[in-house]
Parts: sequence; C-alpha cells; structure tokens
Amino acid sequence: MNIEKFVQKFRDTLVNQCGVVGSSRILVALSGGADSMALLHLLKHSEMECLAVHCNFSLRGRESDEDEIFVQNICKEWDVELITERFDTTAYVTENGISIEMAARELRYELFNTICREKEIKLIATGHHGDDAIETFFLNLARGTGLKGLTGIAYQRDSIIRPLLFATSQEIIEYCNQQSIPFRTDSTNHETTYLRNKIRHQIVPLFKEINPSFFNTMQNNMEYLTEAWQIFMAEAVKVKEEMIAGTGDSLLIPIKQLNEHSQKKSMLFEILQPYGFSGSVIHNIADSMNGIPGKQFFSQTHRLVVDRYNLVLVPKSETDINQYYINSETEEIDQPIRLSIKTFKKRDDFSFSVNPKKVHLDADLIDFPLIVRTPNAGDRFQPLGMTHFKKISDFFIDQKLSLVEKENTWLLINNDDIAWVIGHRIDNRYKITSTTKTILEVSVMH
Repeated sequence: MNIEKFVQKFRDTLVNQCGVVGSSRILVALSGGADSMALLHLLKHSEMECLAVHCNFSLRGRESDEDEIFVQNICKEWDVELITERFDTTAYVTENGISIEMAARELRYELFNTICREKEIKLIATGHHGDDAIETFFLNLARGTGLKGLTGIAYQRDSIIRPLLFATSQEIIEYCNQQSIPFRTDSTNHETTYLRNKIRHQIVPLFKEINPSFFNTMQNNMEYLTEAWQIFMAEAVKVKEEMIAGTGDSLLIPIKQLNEHSQKKSMLFEILQPYGFSGSVIHNIADSMNGIPGKQFFSQTHRLVVDRYNLVLVPKSETDINQYYINSETEEIDQPIRLSIKTFKKRDDFSFSVNPKKVHLDADLIDFPLIVRTPNAGDRFQPLGMTHFKKISDFFIDQKLSLVEKENTWLLINNDDIAWVIGHRIDNRYKITSTTKTILEVSVMH
C-alpha cells in the first residue's frame, strides 16, 4: 500500500467531497476501531483541530469498558481532547421499543449534536468506509427503500462528513498497521445475527468471488445511481409542486393526474415514503387507487384514504366520540369546533343566512342543552327544502364528501333531532317561518 497516495486521496476527499476548507474544527466519532482511529490520525496530520467523542453503550460488558479506557489513553498520548459518555442502551431500547442498532444511533447523534451546539462545532466526522456503503446498498435493497437507498452513503450530509468512503476496510487496516496505529476489534463484528454482518460475511464475499473488482464496480454503480436519483428528484419536486394540494401533514393527491404520469408508482413512493409508508403498502395503494373508493391504508403516523378523485393523506388520530354540550347561556365553544351562538328577537327586516357556515334556526323550537356530536349509524334528518327524511350517509354521498370530510363533520342535536349538519344544511323543521318569534344564530368561527 502506498501511504502517500492514500493520505493524498484522503485530503482530496476531505476538500472536494466533504467541503472542508482550512483548518476546520471537527468533532470525531471515536469508537477505538481501525476506522475511527485511522480517521482521527489522518485528520490530526492534516492539521485539523479535533475533538474526539467516545460512546460507551454498555452492551459488551468488560469489552466496552476496555474500549473506553483505550481511547482515553490514545487521546492523552496524541494530545487530543476527548469527551466520553456512557449509555444504558438496553433500557433505552425497552423504553422506546426500537432495535439496539437504532437506539445506539439515536443516542450517539443526540450526543454529537449537543456537543456541537455547546462547543460551536459545525462538522462531525465518522469513520464510515466504502465497504459500509456497499453493505448499506444491500440492506436498503432488501428493505425496499427506493432509489435513494441504493445511492449508498453520502460523503457529506448536513453537518456529517465521511472522508473515508473512498477506502476499503482492508486498506484502512493496512494504513493503521503501517503507521503503527493501535485499534480495538469489536467481537460482535463477526456475529451473523445482525443483518449487516450477514451481508458483510456471507453475501459480499460471493460477489467478490464473481467479480474481483467488485468494490470499484459498486463505487461506480452508486455514483451513477446518485446522479439518476438527482435527475429523478428534480422531476419528483416538479410533480409535487404541480399536482399536490394541502399543507403540512395533510395532502390531496389527484388520482387522475397521478394515473397520467408515466412513473406513477415511483412518484407515489417519493410522495408517501416520508410519511412512514413502506414500499409494499405504497404498491398496494397504487393498485387500489382506481378501485372502489373508501379503502384505507396506515403508517405509524398517518392514514391515507382512497377517495373518488383524490388520495387523501391525514395524520392518524383516534376518532372523537365525545358529546359536547351547549347551554342556553353559552355564547361560544372551542371544542370540538369553534362555534358562536346567540339568540335575538326576529325583526321585520330580518333575512336568513344562505351561508352554510352561518345558520338561523327557530329558537322557539330549541330545548337546551344542545349537543354537538359526530354522526351515528342510522342518523336521519329532513334537509332544508325537503319534507321527507334522508339518511345522513345518503346526504354525505349526495354532497360528494370524502371519507375524511365525513369523519370531520359534526351534528348539532336538539333533543334527538339533527337541527344542523354543521357547515352543510339545516333541518327543514327548524327553518325560520312567518310564525318564528325568536332566532338562534349559530356560526362556524375560523
């Protein structure tokens, strides 16, 4: 191994791929393994000011403690400032219901970000190398994370830099050996109970057997896929801007326009994946969006409803089945929706509202307290202008309300009568007539 070429490649990568200029101050994730030890050594000898951070996840008993002691001794010898932190990772896993790998990641980066804020450091360097990127490729391929997941690991993302991605793990070990850099070996790296280790020890060696230049081939593949991803994302951004209505966590995705797009499934994946929908669920949504309306799909945080004309995405929440009361002295309520209530004598020049969000009812027929609730199965009322009863469910169909709109519709109840389908239609029995003396005005407030 040519050390000079390796070091020069590292420095070129640091500048050209990671965007590091001058003698930047860098937070270095130091586990004590060959990758992080080589990273710290290379940064230090590239005249970067380094602050090392070691996380003891308390997962390997004495071995974890020995790792901590090791990095303390090395940093003292190399004159590098070191911060160490010990975590009860097992307890964190139990409390949050996540995997050990995810727990360690969350704990690690929360610590890194806290230190960066306190120390005013803008860059975090990790020892990820090219073999890690290839393993990530296969992990994401197996999990179905879409095109983005096949781009591997980025040299730079936000404040995180990975200047060793150009190198193999073996090259890094050779660098350590030639530079007499000591390092620790994590005994769990050889256990195939972890999916990443299965890929590392069982799958990747087969590809190397087929193609001796497998590492370089995969580096090129991921570079091409990154460029393809960038082209695709430019189109995805355009589609989102032109097609999708709504803000924040609530979206309307027009089915007709989506159907007309030549890459509709890929576009749907990019739209929905950030909301926690898996690839298999998104595939089912795409197959269902031209079927019978009303089908629903769920992620951990969101619900998607296939409506007649749109895919309706909303945050997932428990259905509110509470009843809310309005007394005779009530002038305003905030729950479940904001309503203004007032009563006044009918004047000769009175004209009733034609706005469905502001209605006038015959107060002489009202028996307080009124109730605001959601529709129940079998609910019926007489829509204004009709003399016969109509089921609420049929009224919703006539109004072409989506499932989400139906669920967000409230009723104003007088005794057992539906006096007003709030925001839509009053009951004909409660309309203002020539005999009405007192008027109840109820308005939806914004």
